[in-house]
Amino acid sequence: WLDRPDILEKDIEYMKKAGVNTVTLGVFSWSVYEPREGAYYFEWLDKIIDRLYENGIYVILATPSGARPVWMDLKYPEVMRVNEMGVRNTHGLRHNHCMSSPVYRQKVAQMDELLARRYGSHPAVILWHVSNELGGVCYCPLCVERFRSWLKRKYKTIDRLNQQWWTTFWSHRFSDFDQIDPPTPRGEGSIHGLHLDWKRFTTWNMNDYMKFEIKILREITPDIPITTNFMHVYKGLDYHEMAPELDIISWDSYPAWGNDKETLTDTFLHTAFEHAVMRSLKPDQPYLLMESVPSIVNWHPANRQKRPGMHRLTSMQAVACGSDSILYFQWRKSRGSFEQYHGAVIDHLGTDHTRVFREVAQLGQELKELSQIQG
Repeated sequence: WLDRPDILEKDIEYMKKAGVNTVTLGVFSWSVYEPREGAYYFEWLDKIIDRLYENGIYVILATPSGARPVWMDLKYPEVMRVNEMGVRNTHGLRHNHCMSSPVYRQKVAQMDELLARRYGSHPAVILWHVSNELGGVCYCPLCVERFRSWLKRKYKTIDRLNQQWWTTFWSHRFSDFDQIDPPTPRGEGSIHGLHLDWKRFTTWNMNDYMKFEIKILREITPDIPITTNFMHVYKGLDYHEMAPELDIISWDSYPAWGNDKETLTDTFLHTAFEHAVMRSLKPDQPYLLMESVPSIVNWHPANRQKRPGMHRLTSMQAVACGSDSILYFQWRKSRGSFEQYHGAVIDHLGTDHTRVFREVAQLGQELKELSQIQG
């Protein structure tokens, strides 16, 4: 919406009316920050952060590493992941960087340092948000080599690995760590230990990448806490290994309210369990509900509007389970692209004259009245 300053100004008016006091910015902004390598543009963000702060609205500032600009992929193809069939991705989608790529880490370090030095002392910035919904797997040569090194550190000798993985069966014994590849449909897929260690390595490698970003932010802005948004009970990563590195746990909750597969009570039960898992990662403090939707998502098999009153009920469940926030994706529905039809506080209609907005505003007032339970 940078080409519509009138809408950006209207957003602030609506945010104040809805009781919004915190806005997440910059999650996928790399191609706007750096449209060409080495050419940086932050003035637009300066204006937005300043204007929000003038109106009593604080900022959670994200690092933009969840999606790369196209120039980077074309010039440095090693930053793109390789899939389980050994094929390197072309540019597109998101969350598809190689966690092991030195070039990618160098580019991320440059960007994170610029953001931290520019905004680390701004009174509006209250929290760092590292990347976005970390996940996925890479099978490139860099990741394969790191996996082999990880196995060497764990097992010390190839004989011990063979014993632990029971590789004599089907004559699958290895004589050197360099013979080991990740499990893939086109290769080895029958060794249980290989599958399990590949999952463990993937968590270790992602955690190593996350710590890399965190280290940059902490060195420059030691007083600003850091989080990243987890995803429900996600099977791709062991969040218990990653949680100690974060100051605050946050997660994104998108249950299929009103689905035909289970009762509403069951949906609430599953959601309460996931809230409890997130609370358990740092049990002595609240967590943050980093993303929720007040209306409708765009990716369930069937996407249904929340019935009247459901947004209030589901949000209060999160607070009751230990959340110190009710945050939304997204504020205003997009004009186009992949999540154009994902729900938002402001619909495509562009006004506050909707049931969803009224419910969000009502909840915003009620959350103020619950301020005594904050923390």
